[in-house]
Amino acid sequence: MICPVTPCTIDTIMIRPIHEGMDCLQPAQEAEVVGLEGSPVQRRRLLEAGFTLGSRVRYLMATPFGDPLVFSLRGAVIALRKNEARNVRVRV
Repeated sequence: MICPVTPCTIDTIMIRPIHEGMDCLQPAQEAEVVGLEGSPVQRRRLLEAGFTLGSRVRYLMATPFGDPLVFSLRGAVIALRKNEARNVRVRV
């Protein structure tokens, strides 16, 4: 039986994508914003918060229960839920 290739199957095969979500960053790791995903409302909110293409972002820490995540961006400290941070695509 041949297993059909689905997006889920492809994601499990990929070891490390070139552009990953900010939720995959390690503490103190810096990255460059290369894209935004999500609904138009979510993308607009992220743009208004300063997550524009080429911006440098640093992952500072997670709160005690792991959500939200805290980032430094353009001299500001911003907390995002994991599902929001996943929509910001970055290049390390």
